[in-house]
Amino acid sequence: MKKLLISLVATSSLVFGAGCGGDDDGDEDLCQETANTYNSLADKAEGCPEIADFFSLFELSEEDINVCRESMDSCTDSDKDKIRAFLDCLNDVPRCQSSNLEAWAAEFEACDEKSQGISDACGGVE
Repeated sequence: MKKLLISLVATSSLVFGAGCGGDDDGDEDLCQETANTYNSLADKAEGCPEIADFFSLFELSEEDINVCRESMDSCTDSDKDKIRAFLDCLNDVPRCQSSNLEAWAAEFEACDEKSQGISDACGGVE
């Protein structure tokens, strides 16, 4: 459980940092996609009351999304690819149930690896 909470903190640093910059290549807006992914993840965590409250902390407001979009120039194409891989991984995490909390947490934590190597300028966390 402690490792899961550490992953949550690291993930929040990525999301609330510059690390969710929008994409100027016509692809889906990564900031909005991040917000959608985190809303979905909060829904998936509802089956595990032990952790559900933590996921509600990651909801992004319109202001957060706009700040994120403004910072997109700080992210390289490689950063954006890593963010997309991270979000895709989170989207693939199944619904949590108290009976599978440890396995669910392991899947969630594995997604953190996808965000490794995002530049500091783009909100990367070590």
